[in-house]
Amino acid sequence: MSYFFLCITFFALLFDKLNIFLFLIISSAFHEIGHIFACLMCGCKPSLRISLFGIKLSNYPNNKYKKLFILICGPLVNLIFILICILLNSYKFKLNRYVFMCVNIVLLTFNIMPINFLDGGQIIYLFCDNYYMQKALDVISFLLIIFVIFIVSSNITISLIVLFIFVIYYILNNTKM
Repeated sequence: MSYFFLCITFFALLFDKLNIFLFLIISSAFHEIGHIFACLMCGCKPSLRISLFGIKLSNYPNNKYKKLFILICGPLVNLIFILICILLNSYKFKLNRYVFMCVNIVLLTFNIMPINFLDGGQIIYLFCDNYYMQKALDVISFLLIIFVIFIVSSNITISLIVLFIFVIYYILNNTKM
C-alpha cells in the first residue's frame, strides 16, 4: 500500500500546476505537528498511525482540558497559516500564497466539522458523556459526510465510489480490533 501511495503522490505532485497537492501535504503535516507539539507540551508521548485515509494521533492524556488543548492546536496551525497569508497578500498578491491560504481554509473547515473522527467531533465527544448523544453524533456525522460527498462532486459515479470508500473506512474505524 505504501508504494501505491507514493506513486499517487509522485504523479499528483508532477501534474499539479497550482501546487494544491503540495500545499495540502505541507499544511496537513503542520496540522499534525501542531497536535504532536501540544501533546508533548502536555507531557504525553503521542502515538501516530498513518493510513491511506490520513494520520491518526492517539495516546491522549486523561485530562479533558489537556485533550481539548491538543485537539485545538491542529486547526490553530491552519488558522495561523491563513492569517499569515492574509497579511502577506495585503502587501502584494501572489497566486501561490492565495492557493496556500485556500488549502488551509478547506483543511480548517473540514477538521472542525462535527464528525466523530475529526477534531471538531472529538471535541464534542470530549464534553458529551451521554451514550445516546454520542450515538446521535455518529449518525449525524455519517449523514453529514454523505451530504458533503454528494454536494462536492457533480458526478454521481464518483460520489458513489467516494461514498463506498468512506463507508469501508467508517466501518473499519469504528470496529474495535
